[in-house]
Amino acid sequence: MTRNQVDSVLKKEDVPGPETRIEGPRYLVGAGPRPSARDEPMARALVVGSLIGAVLAVSNVYMGLKLGLWESGNIIATLLAFGGMAALSRWRGTAGPSTGELQLAQTVATSMGIHSATAGLMGAIPALTLMGATPPGWAVALWGVGLGSLGVWVAFVLRRRLLEEEALPFPTGVATADLISTLKARGEAPPVGARGLGWAGLGAVGVTWLREGPRLFPGCSFFPGRLGGVAAEQLQLGVGWSPLLLGLGVLVGPRVGVSLLLGAVVAWGLLAPWLVREGRVATSGFEHLVAWLTWPGVGLMVGASVVTFAALGRQVPALGADVLRLWRRRAAGERLAFQWQASVVPLAVLLVLLLGSTVFGLRPWHLLLALVLLLPLCTVGARAAGQTDICPVATMGALQQVAFGAVVQGQPTLGVVAGSVVAGPLASTSVGLWSLQTGRLLGTSVLRQFQAQLLGVVLGAAVSLPTYVLLVEAHGLGSPELPVPAALQFQALAELSARGVEGLPPSGALAAGLGLLAGILLSLLARGRLEHFVPSAVAVGIGFLVPAYYSVTICLGALLAAGVSRAWPASTPAPRGVGAGLIIGESLMGVLLALLGLLGLVSRA
Repeated sequence: MTRNQVDSVLKKEDVPGPETRIEGPRYLVGAGPRPSARDEPMARALVVGSLIGAVLAVSNVYMGLKLGLWESGNIIATLLAFGGMAALSRWRGTAGPSTGELQLAQTVATSMGIHSATAGLMGAIPALTLMGATPPGWAVALWGVGLGSLGVWVAFVLRRRLLEEEALPFPTGVATADLISTLKARGEAPPVGARGLGWAGLGAVGVTWLREGPRLFPGCSFFPGRLGGVAAEQLQLGVGWSPLLLGLGVLVGPRVGVSLLLGAVVAWGLLAPWLVREGRVATSGFEHLVAWLTWPGVGLMVGASVVTFAALGRQVPALGADVLRLWRRRAAGERLAFQWQASVVPLAVLLVLLLGSTVFGLRPWHLLLALVLLLPLCTVGARAAGQTDICPVATMGALQQVAFGAVVQGQPTLGVVAGSVVAGPLASTSVGLWSLQTGRLLGTSVLRQFQAQLLGVVLGAAVSLPTYVLLVEAHGLGSPELPVPAALQFQALAELSARGVEGLPPSGALAAGLGLLAGILLSLLARGRLEHFVPSAVAVGIGFLVPAYYSVTICLGALLAAGVSRAWPASTPAPRGVGAGLIIGESLMGVLLALLGLLGLVSRA
């Protein structure tokens, strides 16, 4: 979670892209002028994009609660939009999808899909629940709409500065523009990635149903024997029967997969048996063990965030220029978009202020301080996303949380809420700028993109919150089914800022300190030539917070995908399509089974 952990390791798309600094006009279809907002097709694009966005939203909630990760979905949404609109065109005997339609469809889909990150459904909101301060559902939905709208606004005010004047690459946006141009050039033939996605999704639906419905096989095949006197089953050591975990391994690749496995080996293979043997935990159950393992795991992730934020310090000199240029004169198309923003932004700010003060317990000056910091922190994070294609959501959220913890002492929940005020809009800003980069290269109307992103924010809340409630009611937060690692980081930082090291479990302070140092060291080593050989500190930290079989299965998927691609590079379906299909298939069936279980139509474990 973000990719909200691993700071969105899933953001790098596997579609070949052009060089990093690219002139937009060579992507434009045809030689005519760029379309105006009035000329841009909307209805079919928004309907198809909304349906795809609902799928992405469900998948991101499911994946976020399990692993704290989210997928921007630009490439997946483009493939699905092309396939869906092409099939609809053949059925109705009409023209195929235009470039503008594909761009707007993926824009609304991705804006919907990231709502779990924008509203804090994988980090801040479950953390508040774990801390005994569960906010009402209606407030969470409106909170997400307010924060998402602010993120969309920040993306648009930064558009000219970052995309046109400085020409930051935003590689995901470039890759999406490449893909749309390629799909238009090849006509209505279904792309290989879409075929792989479809078949993998159907297979994942079947496997998930057989696992959770008739229960023909278990959720995990645990290793035999004992480790340090503790049964492997109690340590959650095994291989999961989870298409989602295998698919995630396909997407994240061998480095992250092996890093997760390393974290699981250290945490669950070495530290957990020692904790039981020394009597430092009450029992060997997952909940008791993870309460201690959270501290070194969060230490690793915070250490990585420290290095990331130090590197982002190079962006500070440009921050003043970014802010000063927000109100410069703009082209006619941009002026229309800013007229819309003039009515939307005050409503979003008012919504955040009202909810923050009446529901989340923030005083007006707390909220004003958080909103003042919103623009500069989002600007720094957006620059990082533009240069590296990685959105530092967790880093900026943790920074804001720690800052508020120092100012407002003894109230840990306020720091969690304050962290979400930056983390949520930053996720929306980064994904918005990826889509705006695609639109700039393809000549899509700025106003239409703004409208599509706002629609996605609202529809994303309508899909994501019910999905979240269903899964939490069915499985419970902090369980092996929903370990919520991103929420554990929010909770740990909140408790540390409120109670200090005295509130940590025995040896927890030492473990957190060692984890912090290890995270800093690994992240520093990974910034040089050893990047591809040094484990990811964030992924190692997540390996401490989730059941060990999660990490084993993800690593297995990563290694299998790498082996197949190396052995048969030409005949293998696009790996991202297969991985995304596995994730989407299990997510949709998992949510459906959770609903059926609550209704009493299927048995609940």
